[in-house]
Amino acid sequence: MLATLPADMTASPRAEHFRAMLGDPAFQIFYHAPALILISANAPGSWIVEDCALAAGNLMLMAHSLGLGSCWIGFAQSYLNTSAGKRALGLPDAWVPVAPIIVGYPSERPAPVPRNKVLIHWVG
Repeated sequence: MLATLPADMTASPRAEHFRAMLGDPAFQIFYHAPALILISANAPGSWIVEDCALAAGNLMLMAHSLGLGSCWIGFAQSYLNTSAGKRALGLPDAWVPVAPIIVGYPSERPAPVPRNKVLIHWVG
């Protein structure tokens, strides 16, 4: 799918690292996940990216509550916003892909992260 480095990443200090990843035949950008959910928008507007990001966050929280793992694959976003990327997923050209999220059952569960006590201060 993603064979070359997207134009907006060529100036990145990590460009050579990314090129090496893409050149590795074993690299699979979606980690062989059983499902890819692409949250997209088809209406122009000032808040489409934010709305899609909120939907993505809710989707990922729901997946976690069901015992599923999920990951937003930001590295794929530039490619999916090209004509070739949209064509690969059957997305119309007018649509804006925002959040490519893979979902599946995790092979292991990370240890819970210790949390600090929440302090709330009201102002006004």
